[in-house]
Amino acid sequence: MSAPNLATSRDTTASDRILATIMAVVAVGAIVFSRDISAMASVFPRTIAALLLLLSLILLVKAFTVRSHDARPEGGSVGRRLALVGIILAWAFALNSLGFLASSLLGTIALTVVAHFHEWNTKRALIYGLAILAIIGFFYGLFALLLDVPLPDGVLWRNL
Repeated sequence: MSAPNLATSRDTTASDRILATIMAVVAVGAIVFSRDISAMASVFPRTIAALLLLLSLILLVKAFTVRSHDARPEGGSVGRRLALVGIILAWAFALNSLGFLASSLLGTIALTVVAHFHEWNTKRALIYGLAILAIIGFFYGLFALLLDVPLPDGVLWRNL
């Protein structure tokens, strides 16, 4: 038997416990706050929150029952990972003031720029731009037009 490599060994159970607890609290908060919106509009957030709560509880059980493991060396940048979380939070808080369309457009562009690690060229930027517009258009059409879910129009745009 070989001794564990201390350079790649870490206790993942503590971070899993913390993450699972935070995500469970977020899920419960989403369920509680979704009581203030209509029954039709609350279907999506409650479904996602229930799924998040279930998966968080599974991770929490796993963190208490499974031993820590040797971690593989990870590449990437902590700054990029934190930027992704920050962009998603800013996007969520911007929904009310900018509205669904503007905040989604800005949020997905920012996420794409931060998450993309290959070299940029005109063709790639054009394809990404069209994909972003198609995805936002699809979700807007699905929720606002087909499901008749009221999406935030944005405080900034109401006075125009």
